[in-house]
Amino acid sequence: MDGDFASLHGRWAGEEDVYATAWTPAGRATAELVFAHGPGGTLLIDYAEHRADGDMTGHGVVSDGGWWWFDSYGFVPASAGTSAWEDGELILERRSERGRNVMVLSSDGDRLTMRLAAAPVDGELQQLVAGVYRRVTAAPSA
Repeated sequence: MDGDFASLHGRWAGEEDVYATAWTPAGRATAELVFAHGPGGTLLIDYAEHRADGDMTGHGVVSDGGWWWFDSYGFVPASAGTSAWEDGELILERRSERGRNVMVLSSDGDRLTMRLAAAPVDGELQQLVAGVYRRVTAAPSA
């Protein structure tokens, strides 16, 4: 593994470009992400996105190469996705009967970027969200 969850820990806030897809219209959003240390070395993620046409919240758990995501859209994961560090980026991928999505997170200190792409079952990945966030607070000491 060539990454460290601790580099993500803390609260981040920023802006997102949301791309037009089968799931959502194009637009801008503001968002906040909180990354925290969880039991057994897990990474806990809380996410809140605010758009003119509505809000979305989510909670993620990353552990031992697995990845679970729960959000206000209400789809419960049937199985874990995968998580891996690659070239300093945390890559989170999930598949279900509805399709596939890939989230890529990268931090260079006080700046975090996120790219989210999604695809229907037999389709190609399409960019869904691209965000840039600034660290608001560091994680508390353990």
